[in-house]
Amino acid sequence: MKQVPSELDARSVIQASQRASRFDPQDTILARRSGQELIDRLALLEIAPENILDLGCGAGIEAEILSHHYPKAHVIGLDICPVCFQQEKSTPWAPVVGDAAALPLSTGVFDLIFVNLVVPWSEPVLLFHEIARVLRPGGAVVISTLGPDTLKELRGAWNSVDDHPHVHPFVDMHNLGDALLQAGFLEPVVDVEVLSFTYSKLTGLIDDLRALGATNAMMHRRRTLTGKFRWQALIDAYPLLEGDQGRLRATFEVVYAVAWATGGSDGQPVGVRVDLPR
Repeated sequence: MKQVPSELDARSVIQASQRASRFDPQDTILARRSGQELIDRLALLEIAPENILDLGCGAGIEAEILSHHYPKAHVIGLDICPVCFQQEKSTPWAPVVGDAAALPLSTGVFDLIFVNLVVPWSEPVLLFHEIARVLRPGGAVVISTLGPDTLKELRGAWNSVDDHPHVHPFVDMHNLGDALLQAGFLEPVVDVEVLSFTYSKLTGLIDDLRALGATNAMMHRRRTLTGKFRWQALIDAYPLLEGDQGRLRATFEVVYAVAWATGGSDGQPVGVRVDLPR
């Protein structure tokens, strides 16, 4: 599902994906909401794709929706974690195991690539170049990712406990647009939505992050277990909502983007058609 930049530990990213597969994917509210938002926005593109790639598809919730939304299209769901596919006996989409850093797919295949919450575990420019490679000229990519205000409460609380990195850095909307332009995409349109979730206990937030596959995988993170004294210090440092019976808020800044692959000199697609893996 994820291509790993140098500041992230590749093994930890894969392990986080494997742990996430143990949770019910319908319970990952953030991923389902951002995925549905991307699907809703597809109606504005007025496209009729023949081949669709759900990059970092996890259990394939959105891949299945896309296959019903575009019944004539061939939909591939690609993820780096094969565990995600073990329980899928029969699907209207084709599961493929692969890494976003080196997609096992031919050049110029897809009309639409769907990228839901993959960028935070990627080096954006490298990821977008690989996406541009497998898109047909004139094809579209739709993206949801997380902005720098995501988990600002958790980041601030950890900063008062120790100096180790606990929350990943996230790319802001302007840098995301620049990365798309650098990869050769045309007319990127980027916007932001800020969501807040509340929890009665900090363990509720941590469980949600585990289900999302969003636990700390930074190379220079603290490697020892969080003992009871450090855990209590984190709880004490986490800000409580006033007048709401001590509930905790977690902020998620969700960034959405759509961009188009470069076309031929006459504006028409010039990509070579190849067979998709079956």
